[in-house]
Amino acid sequence: MELRHFRYAIAVADTLHFGRAAERLHISQPPLSQQIKQLEDELGVRLFDRTQRRVQLTAAGELFVQEARLVLSQVDHAGTVGERIRLGEEGQLFIGVAGPADADYFVEIMRAFALRHPHVRVTIRNLSTAEQVRAIQEKRLHAGFVTPPVDDPDLLFESVLHEPIVLAVPRGHALAARARVPLAALAGESLILFSRTMGPGFFDAIASACRTAGFSLKARHEVENLHSAYGLVAAGLGVSFVPAGLQSDPPKGVVLRPLVPQLPHIDCELALAYRRELLCDLVRGFVAVVRDVRANPRARRRRSA
Repeated sequence: MELRHFRYAIAVADTLHFGRAAERLHISQPPLSQQIKQLEDELGVRLFDRTQRRVQLTAAGELFVQEARLVLSQVDHAGTVGERIRLGEEGQLFIGVAGPADADYFVEIMRAFALRHPHVRVTIRNLSTAEQVRAIQEKRLHAGFVTPPVDDPDLLFESVLHEPIVLAVPRGHALAARARVPLAALAGESLILFSRTMGPGFFDAIASACRTAGFSLKARHEVENLHSAYGLVAAGLGVSFVPAGLQSDPPKGVVLRPLVPQLPHIDCELALAYRRELLCDLVRGFVAVVRDVRANPRARRRRSA
């Protein structure tokens, strides 16, 4: 039994005439009659009572045609869904993020994507940059927000933001009273650092800057996200290098102070990574949204406000 048998039975049921049904199906009448007879033989029941004067649905025929309509309706729906997926209008997207998922840049991107693709289901995975790169390579993620530099010729990158590095210090700390904090003043401080696995390039650049300032970088505490860094700073356990504008305001008990000299060569850079060979139009749609949000001056002003 094939889908065409369903269509043939429905056409005959709608017209109650083999000739008109054949015209509707753009086939000749003898093959249609033969196909209906084969269908009845396969089912073991008569679907139509035929005389020279009329064609009538049997009770079994009415039930079969009712079910056939449901089947074809589902087939049509599946085709529509498939087309929407092909066009990037429906489906599931797996996105990685290393930083806080409530950061302003991320909220802007996800809001814009949801407006353009309301039927797409998005699954977020919190992973380090290295873990995201592996997951994208293994096709477990479609794309991910990573901290460059990343050395992988199979990946493409869309810049999302550059944020200057500032110092997060506990409110009431001696360094909080300064308008700017010399990097050399951190030589004797307890440092709260992001794990090197989160962004090796960022970690190594900070270490190099500290050596240039005359001291070695030694982590007293290690964290894997901005929320944890702020939490330890607020608890008075040390100071931390953080991106200036990743979130609108630091939590209560934490103040941000610019560093001198400024460290432009180690700005916190964030980029969207995805395979050079795009897997589907969903990824293209997401990349387009990232580009548009990045180019939108109003979004940038909101982030820095």
